[in-house]
Amino acid sequence: MSISLIPMRDELNVRPGRLFIGGSWRDWDGERFDQIHPATNEVMTSFPEAGRRGVDEAVAAARRAFDEGPWPHMRAQDRKRLLQPIVERFYAAEREIAQLQTLDNGIPFTFSRNSRVSAKAAADIFDHYLGWIDKINGETYPQFSSASNMQYMTFREPVGVVAAILPWNGPVLTFALKVAPALACGCTVVVKPSEYTNLAVMRLAEIIAESDLPPGVFNIVTGAAEAGTALSSHQGVDKVTFTGSPVVGEKITIASAPSMKRLSLELGGKSAALVFPDTQSVAAAATTLMGLCSTFLSGQVCSTPTRAVVHRSIMDEFLHHAAEQVKKVRFGDPFDPATTSAPIISRRQRAKILGYIETGKREGAELMFGGGTPGGELANGNWIDPVLFANVRNDMTIAREEIFGPVLSVIPFDTEEEAIRIANDSEYGLAGCVYTANVNRAFRVARAMRSGSIGVNGYASIPNAPMGGVKRSGVGREGGWPTIEAFTELKTVNFNLDG
Repeated sequence: MSISLIPMRDELNVRPGRLFIGGSWRDWDGERFDQIHPATNEVMTSFPEAGRRGVDEAVAAARRAFDEGPWPHMRAQDRKRLLQPIVERFYAAEREIAQLQTLDNGIPFTFSRNSRVSAKAAADIFDHYLGWIDKINGETYPQFSSASNMQYMTFREPVGVVAAILPWNGPVLTFALKVAPALACGCTVVVKPSEYTNLAVMRLAEIIAESDLPPGVFNIVTGAAEAGTALSSHQGVDKVTFTGSPVVGEKITIASAPSMKRLSLELGGKSAALVFPDTQSVAAAATTLMGLCSTFLSGQVCSTPTRAVVHRSIMDEFLHHAAEQVKKVRFGDPFDPATTSAPIISRRQRAKILGYIETGKREGAELMFGGGTPGGELANGNWIDPVLFANVRNDMTIAREEIFGPVLSVIPFDTEEEAIRIANDSEYGLAGCVYTANVNRAFRVARAMRSGSIGVNGYASIPNAPMGGVKRSGVGREGGWPTIEAFTELKTVNFNLDG
């Protein structure tokens, strides 16, 4: 008998989705689409396909709120007081939001509620950016010469109307990372969730809709590629913040070019983890890296280190512990506490991953285990058994392209210089890891790797530290003060003191 999520859907009272535009919820008279759960391929509900018409209405509302409303000019204390209750409401609803996120993408409920993608983490992110509201300041500059008596100063002003386009794998987290700084800076926002995951984001939107924000400051539309294209190319949008694939990032860059929109793009990754023989624990490194590919979101995270660059002398030990880790993986009902791993988000993506596995074998990589598709009660879902490839060369397809699934490629190396060269020989540069007990080596290698973030003996992200990529992994940073800079424009004002 196959598992079913219909009882949980009904228990959570899931209803057809609406749009929130200009301070009110709108029923939609146009096309709709079904949201499908990846663990069972059952329909959870339907949402409006907003398309260009819905996007036009939402952007017009956000434009009015920015150009004519009080929000961009509001005193820091007043803006903070309006936003602060949202933090507590997120905390109060964190369990329900976690349940809805699991009903979105199949992430096991234990992770959805307690990890960095939880509503509690989203509340912390909002709280962090609310703290910046009364600290967004410019500078004054000393007079440069005696030729004129001019005094120069700078001001940071909100960038304008922001289009926030979210991914499916961490909808609650990325909602907070984009919406919180935009609102804190005085911008107005139009949010578009992924067409795969709307439920949790809609609950977050309901909480914001219950606040006292002026109409049009916050808006939400749903839909697929047409809505995303309409947002990124819209003349009324001043900035696009997007997390997703490099291919879509390229399209957004092209679409935004005519109006010179500001961009924050967190795109794909093919992160490398360098494991040296002097690491404190080969077992810990292998368990962690294989675990990131086999549990949680099953490798469907852009920052996951999917290339394990392992010193040849410890290769057998690494492979042994990676195999032991996978024995703990459990598929099943994502609300069952025993379930460790998420399904693949769609049938199309599952087929793509299976194609990569076949390519890896054809190009000569050694398949140590995995790659099957479970049957029985899991037969209706998008599941793939975790995969470990050994003796991978860095020129193989599975080492070059982002697979976005439960696949770890292990590449051997002999020298530190070779390891760094392998790590940097990629069109991506989002994150990476160095496993070593040698502090000098850790510092040296971390500085040599071309990547936006590097972890030493582990990796994590926090709201007050910047995260982002280089090369094809994106533009800009999310986290801390750099995000405030990204949602503001710097204006220079000079006074002629002799005037």
